[in-house]
Amino acid sequence: MNNHLINDKNYLQYKEKVTHGTPMLPFAQYHTKISEMLPFQPIHWHEEMEIIKVQSGIGTVSVDGIKYTAEAGDIFILRPFVMHAINRLGDNEMTSDVIVFNLRLLGTGEADMCTLKYFAPLLNEKHSVPCIVRPTDSWYHPFDQSMTSILMCDSAKDGAELDIKANLYWMFYHIYNNRLINAKQNIAEDKRLYTVRRALEYIRSEYMNEITIENISKHCGYSEFYMMKLFKQFTGESVVDYVNNFRLTVAGRQLRDTKDDIATIAYQVGYNNISYFNRQFKKQYGMTPREFRASPAGRVD
Repeated sequence: MNNHLINDKNYLQYKEKVTHGTPMLPFAQYHTKISEMLPFQPIHWHEEMEIIKVQSGIGTVSVDGIKYTAEAGDIFILRPFVMHAINRLGDNEMTSDVIVFNLRLLGTGEADMCTLKYFAPLLNEKHSVPCIVRPTDSWYHPFDQSMTSILMCDSAKDGAELDIKANLYWMFYHIYNNRLINAKQNIAEDKRLYTVRRALEYIRSEYMNEITIENISKHCGYSEFYMMKLFKQFTGESVVDYVNNFRLTVAGRQLRDTKDDIATIAYQVGYNNISYFNRQFKKQYGMTPREFRASPAGRVD
């Protein structure tokens, strides 16, 4: 297994501004598990492309407000800057392997004609790719072969960078050869997405403080009613639910990664009432913060 692979716990720390890989190989690989212990990956976005292959189980993947049921074998192709999240579906668990890479990895320079033709439009959000590839699709198997080759690549071997790049090129070849690229022309939709991104950025920077829909609406320049409707449309959650879930995700990470007492962690993530924090945490994780810290999910391997 290559050294870019990290466990599903570390993947919770994955945020928009994280640098994936190295300057020589801006590429990273992750393994994730959505379960009762870790029920979701919060909605986020980044400059890199992301490809997710569901390895087992069933869950949901949300992409720019559209929720897809994800089953074993499904592959999700996420263009740069797309908003996405992974969530539990009912009582089911789901595991997946994820690769994240900067499209500049596949270009030789800004003046490279191949880069300008095939990759720049994706990076500049002018083109979109198919969101989901299912095993029943005619071009699934050659695409899946390239994905599997990347996941099995030993990054320590000589030429590993070339192996990864070659398989990424094959993936894009299948996308373009099957005429699956679409031109993005919905300017109004892009504006709405930008507004939701601003709201999410505000929450991520202010989650430890009091957050109200009034604050978010003023920050984004829209009425409270419109902001609530827009947020729900593109995230699938109300502002209150998203803020609560985000805080609990951070709290779970803090319980796992630090020795801070529970009351301190509750305060750090925006809860002033420890009893309320304990109730919300148990509702989300199925156990109290103390039980979580003592469980396998709450311990660093």
